Amino acid sequence: PYVSTYAYVLNLRRLPDNDARMALAMAVVRRQITERVTGAGEVPALGWVPPGIPGYSPPGFTWAQMPTDKLARRARELWAAAAERGVTPTRLTMCTDASANHRRTAVALVDQWRRALGVDVAIVEMEWKVYLAMREQPGQCDLIRFGWSADFVDPEAFLGLFTSGHPQNVAGYSNPAYDTLLSTAGVAANAGQRAATLASAERILLQDAVVIPIFHRVS
Repeated sequence: PYVSTYAYVLNLRRLPDNDARMALAMAVVRRQITERVTGAGEVPALGWVPPGIPGYSPPGFTWAQMPTDKLARRARELWAAAAERGVTPTRLTMCTDASANHRRTAVALVDQWRRALGVDVAIVEMEWKVYLAMREQPGQCDLIRFGWSADFVDPEAFLGLFTSGHPQNVAGYSNPAYDTLLSTAGVAANAGQRAATLASAERILLQDAVVIPIFHRVS
C-alpha cells in the first residue's frame, strides 16, 4: 500500500454543474480499470483520501456501495438532467501528461464515459513542463490528470490541496464551509475531533464532485 491517489480534477470554470460532474464520477468502473488496465494491485478509489492513515476513516462517496448497473443508470439520469438544462458540453477535453500508463488509463475512462453517458471525450497529451503550466491555467481542459502522494501521513496532506487559493487547487474550487472545516481541524486539540472534522470536509469535497478519484496507488 502507498498513501497516494490517482485521479482527474474537474475544471469548475468549464463544468460548473454538480449533476454533470457527479455523473462523470459515478460512470467510472474503477475495478475494471485496476484489474484490466493497470493491474499492479491498485485499490479502486471511491474517496479522495486513501485508506491506511492511522485514526482516520475516509467517508467515500455516498453512492460508493451501489451496484455497478444502478450507478450507471443514475449517472445517465444526472447527465441527462444537466443536458436538459444546457450545462453539459457536447464534447469534453481530457488533459494529461504524456506516458503510456496515463494514456491506457485515459483511453479506458473515455470508453466508459462514452458507453455510460454517450459523451465524446478527446485526450490531449502534453510534455511534462507544458502539462505543469496547463495545471496553473487549465483553459479548455475539462478534465485534468491529477495525482497526489502524501508528504506526511495525515488526511490534511490531501484535503488541504482544495482550500481556496491553494497553489495545487487546479480545479479553482472555493467553498467557505470546506475552508472553515480545514481551519478548525488545524487548531483542534483532540485527535478524534480533528479526524471527524476532516472527514466532514472530505464529505463536502466529494458532494461537490470536484475530483474524480480513480485508484489508490501501490508501490
